[in-house]
Amino acid sequence: MTSTDTKADYTAEETTAYEAYLSALAEHNIVCARSGATTREKMDAAFSVDAAWKRFCEVAGLVPGSTRSPEDIRTIENLMKELAGQNEAIRSACAMLIGIHHIGVFAFRGTADPIEHGACCTLLDDAGTVLRIALAKADGV
Repeated sequence: MTSTDTKADYTAEETTAYEAYLSALAEHNIVCARSGATTREKMDAAFSVDAAWKRFCEVAGLVPGSTRSPEDIRTIENLMKELAGQNEAIRSACAMLIGIHHIGVFAFRGTADPIEHGACCTLLDDAGTVLRIALAKADGV
């Protein structure tokens, strides 16, 4: 989050909730650092931190896991467009392969029409090309 995305004025309730969260976090750290602390005590402290964090988020109007950064939103949108493009490429290649299967040229070569056989070879080559490109993009090449 950049400084332009932050609020300049915080309410007293937001400040109090944030301070309660920091106190719970400090208490958790103290409990965990204590050599005799049981797992139950550590977990209780962790759940107190979680409750304080949730309260702060509620007061501040934050939704944990969401983003308010326009840059993050753009990044997510771009990634979704890329994913849609990859899905379309895979669908296209799959349709080509299904087309070859339904024409049936490769099942019984002896009765196949040479034109249909050529069309199937072209579809197969194109499907392979599309899938190789999609795979390279998926691998980040």
